[in-house]
Amino acid sequence: MQQIFQNVIINRQEINSIEFEKESVEISLSPGGEETFEVLITNYGSPTHIHFSVSDELKGQITFLRDNPYVLQKEYVSAVARIPQEGRVLTKGQVYITAGYGSRKKGFPVQLGKVESKPQEHSKDETYPGDEEEELNSQKPSVALPVKRISRPKSGREKGSGAFSSFIRKSFTGGFPASTGRKTHNVSGNEKLPLSMAFGGFLLLIGLFFLYFILPAGLQFKVSFAQSLLFSILFVTCMTYILLKIAEDG
Repeated sequence: MQQIFQNVIINRQEINSIEFEKESVEISLSPGGEETFEVLITNYGSPTHIHFSVSDELKGQITFLRDNPYVLQKEYVSAVARIPQEGRVLTKGQVYITAGYGSRKKGFPVQLGKVESKPQEHSKDETYPGDEEEELNSQKPSVALPVKRISRPKSGREKGSGAFSSFIRKSFTGGFPASTGRKTHNVSGNEKLPLSMAFGGFLLLIGLFFLYFILPAGLQFKVSFAQSLLFSILFVTCMTYILLKIAEDG
């Protein structure tokens, strides 16, 4: 025999009176669970119809297989309680009984589900591996990682002036060491001589050019068309050679 959920007594005190044997009912279920139970209706008066209904909180969770039974003396009405898989763990509502064709209505509280047990509080003296590990990590001295300085990219003007000054310095020292990741260029004596001559000729032509304008009129020297053409060719040649070397070094 299935479990009796509640005993409902009608017509004992007066016509259409409704009484409940239990003041409240608890149905212990977990989400995804289902249970079938019975309600016993005891009638002390003339045969009559009664009606079962539930509050909005319990709709869809408690279903009566016969919600409008006809009761002679004793009648058992089966019902099904269920909690959806993703439903609430605990639901509280009311189950109502209506008698006398709607003239009398009364209900009793129902608690559907399980009360969640409170988690046990850990005592202060108890220690756990995770707590010890966090404490050790907090006591470790922090190591400052080296900050990598981000160099600002040079502009075209800075690159040009830097390359020219580097070229002048290397032209006197005679070596052209390359940066990391490139092959090292060792300038031999045969390559150093043309470079020195080109640089020296370039400086000589610049000096003569300035002397032509700085010297007084009595000391100025005359330059013919052939000499000026020759100086121009030499100046362009030296300048081109120096620029090529700068580009090759860069």
